[in-house]
Amino acid sequence: MKDIKVSICVPVYGGEKYIANCARSLFGQTYDNIEYVFVNDCTKDRSIEVVQQVVEDFPHRKSSLKIVNHEKNCGLAASRRTGVENATGDYFLYIDEDDYLEQDAISRYVACAVETGADMVMADRYYVYQNKAVPHYDVVPDDKTEYVRRLLTRKSTIEVWGRLLRRSFIIENHLFAPDRLDLGEDYVIVPVMAYKAAKVAKVDAPLMNYVKYNTTSGSRVLSHHNLETIIKAMSILCDFFSNIPDAADYAEALQQAKLYNKVTLYGMAAKEEYDFLRPLYPEVSVWKTPINFKYKLLLLLASWRWDSLVFRVVSFFKR
Repeated sequence: MKDIKVSICVPVYGGEKYIANCARSLFGQTYDNIEYVFVNDCTKDRSIEVVQQVVEDFPHRKSSLKIVNHEKNCGLAASRRTGVENATGDYFLYIDEDDYLEQDAISRYVACAVETGADMVMADRYYVYQNKAVPHYDVVPDDKTEYVRRLLTRKSTIEVWGRLLRRSFIIENHLFAPDRLDLGEDYVIVPVMAYKAAKVAKVDAPLMNYVKYNTTSGSRVLSHHNLETIIKAMSILCDFFSNIPDAADYAEALQQAKLYNKVTLYGMAAKEEYDFLRPLYPEVSVWKTPINFKYKLLLLLASWRWDSLVFRVVSFFKR
């Protein structure tokens, strides 16, 4: 197992406040054979300097640290791609600069990969708030088709970070989100990864800590451009799953996915954008598609142009 090399890829932009904690969790892993690829996406703060300071406390890790500098800001999707392209590990793991790993995380990921031969290894995670950490246990069915359906309908976690991925599998299948698709980038690629993987496995324990109190990320009102980006991501995903040999296996899940995407957009849009969102996915019946009743109600209220009530319902959902 110790012969397996793992690359940890960290996109860096504006994370000075949190990146020291992230870096310490990475350099302090119990697993030895790790390289660290920090991708500097032209950050304007001291994030890279902080990483270089932290690694001084882990002298055995200094030779394994690689910092790759973008000449211009390229965005999250491109930074992740740069990390993998500059990695040399058998497997790699994405982690965001404000999150952190449990100390034995990589050891447990690798043990699962060796035991199962999986191209993708999942794990549970902690949601970390200011005063508490709440474990979140994901569902990864043995039936891969069912797992992909769960990803499409967001019943299983869709983030690309926190997954141990076989590097050759990702490179050979070119499994990267499109550059500058920096919203919806995980959703557009993770179901495709799972579909193409020979095997997906899971460690039944929280190994990743997802920081929820970072006010620079999380729920916010999105610009019109960002709403269009998320719609584009859904379109890319639908194109893929509509043009595969077994497309019929995913047709109902795609219908559900479109409606859940519309609900998500209402949740992140200003009320002034509702007229833009209303015509989305006219081919999908709200009544006939099996989605949660409260979301059916929200979409019906929106179709009736009861926008003030929709806004209040969305605000209630966010509590």
